[in-house]
Amino acid sequence: MKMKRVAKEGAVQQVRTGLNSFAVVKCSFDPQQDFRDSMVEMIVEKKITQPEDLEELLACYLTLNSDEYHDLIVKVFRQVWFDLNQASFSTESQNEQCSSD
Repeated sequence: MKMKRVAKEGAVQQVRTGLNSFAVVKCSFDPQQDFRDSMVEMIVEKKITQPEDLEELLACYLTLNSDEYHDLIVKVFRQVWFDLNQASFSTESQNEQCSSD
């Protein structure tokens, strides 16, 4: 299996000093999974729940990574956002069922 280099020197993950994090340059066999893992980690660690904060996180990833990875980053971000919304909806539905019992 050939390793895919992400960005010119690797994928830059764990973003933005404003979020009290740091960038990590990384080579990757699976950039899509690595971006996803990094985004989820940032969301969980920083307790990001507001759409504006999620959009800021996306902007950080786009700023810190080469243009050639922007489509992949947006794709991964959309899936993470969708998964967060599904999890939130599922939790709300369970809470409504519990309160009506």
